[in-house]
Amino acid sequence: MREELEMTIDKLRNPLMKTGLMVLHSLLDTLDGPRVKPAEVRAQVSKNLSGVSKQSITNAARRLEEANAISRDEGHYRANYGYLISVLLNEVIDLRKKMADLEEELIALKETSET
Repeated sequence: MREELEMTIDKLRNPLMKTGLMVLHSLLDTLDGPRVKPAEVRAQVSKNLSGVSKQSITNAARRLEEANAISRDEGHYRANYGYLISVLLNEVIDLRKKMADLEEELIALKETSET
């Protein structure tokens, strides 16, 4: 299973997959979470963080909306799953690239120190 996941990430990192990634991102864009009333969100947040005011939660939700992580419509919150998955996928691809670059640097340093 892990090998398949690594192969998928490697394929997505291929420069020829730039358009493919855009297709994937556009398909993911339609994934939204269920509509949740603000009172339900406040109750859940209050369970995990005591002393959080209603205004603090509203401000946090506004910042999340500005970051496209959630949407607020008709008095409800909704997580933008597709957008969040796309962000995470891009981060994984970037991290894999950085890891590969670091591995190459380590190999080069090791070869230099051995000679």
